[in-house]
Amino acid sequence: MSVVESGVVDGIGLADNETMKMLITDHLDWQDEYQHLLMLQEKINSYIGFCESGQYQDVYADTSIKHIIFEIHFMFEPTQNTYRFLEQIPGRINDLDLSIECHTEEEVDKEDR
Repeated sequence: MSVVESGVVDGIGLADNETMKMLITDHLDWQDEYQHLLMLQEKINSYIGFCESGQYQDVYADTSIKHIIFEIHFMFEPTQNTYRFLEQIPGRINDLDLSIECHTEEEVDKEDR
């Protein structure tokens, strides 16, 4: 599962009773930035659809989700255009707050040292 499979949720879990995290894994480099951004947009749109339709309630029926975090793990440092794009996404999905967290493989490597 990865950013190239737009119809698949890469990972999902609860941070607490009101916060759900949805994982997006992105292993692609940025040589074709335009195509990469399109794939990322499709994946995010798929996740938004998952949230707006209430499908998460099939997984977490006994919880009261009020906040959703899309946690994106990039293998390669995103471009400035990517960060600008991602800044435009957070807001409200129906009655749920949405935020985006970005992590890169480079950060993980630094933490392991």
